[in-house]
Amino acid sequence: MWKRCLPLLALLALPAGADAIDIKNFRPCYAPVYLGTERKGDKLLPGDVLFATYDIVGLKSDPKTGKASFVTVVELFDAGATPLFPAKETPSEVAFHLGGGRIPSDLHVQMGRNQKPGKYRMRLTVLDRLANEQKSFIHQFELMPPTFGIGAVVAPSIGFSGLPYATEFALFDLTLDAQKKPNVEVVMQVLDDSGKPVSPPVTSTLPNDLPVGADLQTENFVPIRYPIFLNRPGRFTIDIYAKDHVGKKEARLTYPLTVLDMSGGK
Repeated sequence: MWKRCLPLLALLALPAGADAIDIKNFRPCYAPVYLGTERKGDKLLPGDVLFATYDIVGLKSDPKTGKASFVTVVELFDAGATPLFPAKETPSEVAFHLGGGRIPSDLHVQMGRNQKPGKYRMRLTVLDRLANEQKSFIHQFELMPPTFGIGAVVAPSIGFSGLPYATEFALFDLTLDAQKKPNVEVVMQVLDDSGKPVSPPVTSTLPNDLPVGADLQTENFVPIRYPIFLNRPGRFTIDIYAKDHVGKKEARLTYPLTVLDMSGGK
């Protein structure tokens, strides 16, 4: 492991030179990364996933192949600046087929269910192997203590009329009653661009709608999926509200959805 990392660590120690390379438009989001809606706030739950997209600009390209050659490195540090895993290195070679000098990229970091709560720093470094230049970007966030909430969200911000679409997420840390059962109500509502409902709400209740074989005493999270038939274009809001009646806690997920119709229909 250390032998493999040595060349990269040596390059990361190099001065940044002309500093032509840059990381721009860093955007925390939900899955799927490029279509996922922007994630607001800097708080995550244990078991959640930090997704982000960003642009790399200023990479040098090989005049013979037209390709850029670079390495991205993702590191995670706790509040005491202790690295939590070996640096994740991803080498890439990309051609600028559409011209310009922008390379879109993405990353994700999984939070452990038993990971210690507190402040964290994620450091993204991009190394231009042709120019021997590098650029780093720091993203800070907070991992909350285990509590009832919504995480591991799949929330595409764009859909197309007639094609499959679904909102997916997980409920974490449901409070159990004396019989070791939850009492949770989840309501999904689709609103138009003025905030008015466009269809009846869809309601799930737990434990009635628990997945077969679910054991919340062993793994206290519940995956939920709501398919939505996109029958017309427009701008909408997906609103999901969950209430834990035993623990007297609430959670909400709200995000915009734009539905396009490539046929030109209305």
